[in-house]
Amino acid sequence: MTEFYQTIMGRKFYERDVPKIAESLATIAEQLAQLNQNIEKLNENMDKPEQAE
Repeated sequence: MTEFYQTIMGRKFYERDVPKIAESLATIAEQLAQLNQNIEKLNENMDKPEQAE
C-alpha cells in the first residue's frame, strides 16, 4: 500500500499546504503579540488619572 506522503495529494499537502499553515500561524502569532501590546498600552492609559488643564 502506498503511504500518503508518496501520493500526489500527499506530496502537495506536505510541500504546499503545511508551509502555508505554518506561515499563517506565524502571522497570527505576530498579530496577537501586537494586539496584546496595544491592549497593555490602553490599560496603562486607563489607569492614569486625567490631568485637568
